[in-house]
Amino acid sequence: MPELTASELAQACHGQIVRGDETTRVASYGIDSRRLEQRSAFFAVTSERSDGHRFLGEAREAGALVGIVQHVPDLENAPGVLIQVEDTVAALADCARAMRKRYSGATWIAITGSNGKTTTKEMVAAGLSAGFAVYRTPGNFNNHLGVPLTLLACPDDVEMIVLEIAMSTAGEIAHLTELVDPDIGLVTNVRAAHLENFSSIEDIAAAKGELFALMRDDAIAVVNRDDAHVRVQATRHVGPQVTFGHDVGTDLRIEALDNRFVPGAGLTVNHDGRSFRLQLRIGGGHAALNALAALATVAAAGGDLEGAARKIELLEPDKGRGQVHDLRRNIQVVDDCYNASPSAMASVLETLRQSDPRGRRVLIMGDMLELGQLGPALHREVGKRCGAAGIGMLVTIGKLSRGAAEAARRAGVPEVHHHPDVDKATESIVEFLSDGDLIVVKGSRSMHLERVVHRLTEELAPHPPQNDPTPVNHEVGR
Repeated sequence: MPELTASELAQACHGQIVRGDETTRVASYGIDSRRLEQRSAFFAVTSERSDGHRFLGEAREAGALVGIVQHVPDLENAPGVLIQVEDTVAALADCARAMRKRYSGATWIAITGSNGKTTTKEMVAAGLSAGFAVYRTPGNFNNHLGVPLTLLACPDDVEMIVLEIAMSTAGEIAHLTELVDPDIGLVTNVRAAHLENFSSIEDIAAAKGELFALMRDDAIAVVNRDDAHVRVQATRHVGPQVTFGHDVGTDLRIEALDNRFVPGAGLTVNHDGRSFRLQLRIGGGHAALNALAALATVAAAGGDLEGAARKIELLEPDKGRGQVHDLRRNIQVVDDCYNASPSAMASVLETLRQSDPRGRRVLIMGDMLELGQLGPALHREVGKRCGAAGIGMLVTIGKLSRGAAEAARRAGVPEVHHHPDVDKATESIVEFLSDGDLIVVKGSRSMHLERVVHRLTEELAPHPPQNDPTPVNHEVGR
């Protein structure tokens, strides 16, 4: 990442040095005093929940040489250089915007969508690594704070920069698109998520479509032709497009799909009349479509598709995003508890329906949150789908999921258990299981279903291999 003097940093932030040496140089940037590096600049970000000015002392102890502040603190142990700005959040964005201009030779890729952003981002980065030096968003640093921090941490010698951008309200994608100024933009899909902040799925689509609308005319839009909402939003971009989906006529097309959790989804992709096969280590039809989106993005960036496919095949699922645990009694647990939405739950049920486990198909479901007034009806719909998916046992956790349990019983699911919270569920979950069960654990992040996964993997962990007790006959061969 480029070093800046305090003077250059003040200029980028539209601030004024009110204390210290303007020639002081910083090499990293942060907003969390617990994670700062040496020779860093600390932005004292203020929000409803926290005031970064309270941590200026800790920031200096952690290695901060410069503090960016809204008011000058009465602290002797604050960083030696202080830059005063009107708004530290805006200053962080201004600094990132100035840094973006230093990387005009790199290709910038922005990825948004309702589902699959992080997995697709990882797949794009892996695919591009077959031929380029790649930098990507760490974790899910995808909001108005995480994206600027990602830009400020960008290495000097990178060729491809893959950024995940997210929203909870309208206008946020527009702000981040203006900040990133992408050369390539991908909207993975539009689904019913964050409904409590929007009046309709069309409004969600319009907010996601801000990416297409605000990209430069010469930028490339990567378009999911399977998604009607994405197709509509793609018309807001007048520049070139690369398309993907199931239909003939798309630039990259799925010809065949093995929709399963174990050993992972398989797909055959056609591009320019040539077909090639991918065997993913991540399960589900949704993962296959993420891989197709990633390959379309690699194509837009001028990468080698078959080399990218081999790299994508090597990706392991992250914790909470489809990781499979093989347990005793031939039980398998798919840890997909990082988050949930109605469409993601429907995708999981379809993959379970197409799976052929030794035992039952089991769903452990937590509440899907941020759905507004439609929440109860959408949970009942999941319960109804469980019957059609051949679910042998449904375990629901949380207030909203009670409706899913009731609907599942009416839909003919043979065994249904409901628990008010995750602690109650973990007390008895193991006793309900049968040999050979294929279990998917999924719910909104704040439901903490990782505790269920931990209980299952702890109680049913495979026994360590035993040493062969057969005595060795040392007389043999004499």
